Amino acid sequence: MKKNLILVFATLAIAGMVFAAGQRSTQSELPLDPDNFFWQFGMIPRDAQVGHHYALTNNKEKTVTITEIISDCDCTHIPKTPIVVAPGETYMMKVLFDTKTYYGETNRDIHLVTDYEPSPEMTIYFTSLTARLPNTISITPNTTAFITGKDSQMFTIQNLVDEKTGFKVFMDNDSLFTLSESEFTLKGQKKKELTVMPVWDLIPKGPLYTCIVVEVIREKSFRVSIPIKINRF
Repeated sequence: MKKNLILVFATLAIAGMVFAAGQRSTQSELPLDPDNFFWQFGMIPRDAQVGHHYALTNNKEKTVTITEIISDCDCTHIPKTPIVVAPGETYMMKVLFDTKTYYGETNRDIHLVTDYEPSPEMTIYFTSLTARLPNTISITPNTTAFITGKDSQMFTIQNLVDEKTGFKVFMDNDSLFTLSESEFTLKGQKKKELTVMPVWDLIPKGPLYTCIVVEVIREKSFRVSIPIKINRF
């Protein structure tokens, strides 16, 4: 019952933030157009780092410069400024969330200040249920790492209830992976192997943190993040 209430509260928080973002977008013209105002990581294992790229497009006739990016907590790592976005270009802004000292529902916002007038500022959001794992599906392993030479990782996804369940797998906008499947359905108690393959040509040298997100589609849908660390030598 407690877990169900947590999911309900998280859903309400999401709805409120999305509504607020929608209100802002109708009240004033945004300096940059995001692919989404809000990203839901869903449930994240303990002591993980997960990342997401927000695609910010400049649909103006003039260049827009991001002069400042403000996070509401040290758990959120953001790019350095200034960032120049030319007309027609899309900037992929990576936001990294470190869950090390967090547990339970976490809602965060990232505020952008630009040189665009008359509306220079905008806010985007993300949320999670940190240090939580679902009890109606299992993902094995629930996190992984890639080093140079490792070309794939297989995950076993199992439906632990009798209800037929849909699954949708989201990669980040940076397209660092390919998937054996991105959508599938599992009958009650059934399992499926999902293979994730890094695109090494797109991966820079050094350590990198990211994730894939599995959306579980039922009457009450939810998401689960699979944290991934990549270290290319």
